[in-house]
Amino acid sequence: MLRGAAIAAFVIGGCTTVENGPLADPAKMLDEAVFRCNVEPILARQCSYTGCHGVQQSALRVYSPGKLRATPAATLDDAIMPLSDGERHANFESAAGFATLAPGDNFLLRKPLASAAGGFEHAGGAIFPTINDPQYVAISAWLTGRGVCK
Repeated sequence: MLRGAAIAAFVIGGCTTVENGPLADPAKMLDEAVFRCNVEPILARQCSYTGCHGVQQSALRVYSPGKLRATPAATLDDAIMPLSDGERHANFESAAGFATLAPGDNFLLRKPLASAAGGFEHAGGAIFPTINDPQYVAISAWLTGRGVCK
């Protein structure tokens, strides 16, 4: 009995309170205008295919004309219309959700980077051959607040 009480006191006394506060919303730290100018076109061109990120259930979901739309298109003309502001904002939010890590570890950069350049395995293959690829540089600049809308 005494031994059980001693163990319980040790366990209780040895515990500390660990608090994990919520992370700041990465979308609030990123420039949506720079995303729309420099990053969204890359994602639409490279990532929005229906076998990749052009599907609703994808963690990185990308709307683009002629492919995935927020509201199913009734006609071909509807499908190829420019993205609505809501779709463009949803693309920004989807990409911003991956902006929680430092750029060197960020999935938007490392996943499509060639493994020879330090990238992770990507089912769609390597999109960026090196960290000097202009697309990689544009996304990195957006993530670090150095991007400017061109």
